[in-house]
Amino acid sequence: MNNRICSCIPPPVGWSVNRQTHPAITQAIFALSNNERTPEAIWEAPTPEEWRKISELVVEYVIDGDFAVDNGKFAWGPFETLRLLPARRND
Repeated sequence: MNNRICSCIPPPVGWSVNRQTHPAITQAIFALSNNERTPEAIWEAPTPEEWRKISELVVEYVIDGDFAVDNGKFAWGPFETLRLLPARRND
């Protein structure tokens, strides 16, 4: 992970599994968390800005090769999904 915000301490083992959340989402949540907004608070009710930043971080993780894009869907709990749309080409 080349971006400073991406290279925080890894999330606890099992955090993603217990919340049915993709590890890339979990990594981004922990990268954004702080004393005012815990990972749990962000996971449960992200602000629009947090959702945007997490989306950007997941894209960076994929570009950097830290996580595979798979089908472009990244689970955020059992009911939410962050979708990465294919990049548009300007040909």
